[in-house]
Amino acid sequence: MSFTALGDSKAIFSVYIEKSPPFEKAIGSPLPLETHYPLATGDIFAINQTGGNGWRKVFNVYAKLLFALPTTHRSFPDAFDSWQSFRDASLLQENSGTALYFGNADIKENARFGGLHIIAGRTHAKQLEIAGECVWLSESFAVHPDLPVFICPYFDYRQLSNIKIEQLVKLLG
Repeated sequence: MSFTALGDSKAIFSVYIEKSPPFEKAIGSPLPLETHYPLATGDIFAINQTGGNGWRKVFNVYAKLLFALPTTHRSFPDAFDSWQSFRDASLLQENSGTALYFGNADIKENARFGGLHIIAGRTHAKQLEIAGECVWLSESFAVHPDLPVFICPYFDYRQLSNIKIEQLVKLLG
């Protein structure tokens, strides 16, 4: 399996989606393979400008999810007063504790090192060959019985609404 990832190589909160953003067009260089590429301040804005509304939703939902965690949760971004300020100043940057994986990442291997691992979308979970190992709690959510792996709807306002974000937060503990 191979992967491409944005964010912190020591992430404790990782999200997996199928396709990567138009990184080269936005940042001016190709996204390196088999490594984590930490974003810099302004990179999310640049990706949103070139990648369209879909990428804005992915980044917004990611930040909103972290901000919906209990303030005592180790992944809660307590240095920020809003999910927007966290998104703009820290999400997917070095030492942020967050990562966003694309393609065929080895989620089982990553999960063995700890942290929380969320697959955005049932279809992508099937592609990663882990959906069948998970226990489906509802049409929208599943959890792996032995690893800190969760499956939820895709990171889009319609699919992962605020109500579903709250449901996911409860599953994450």
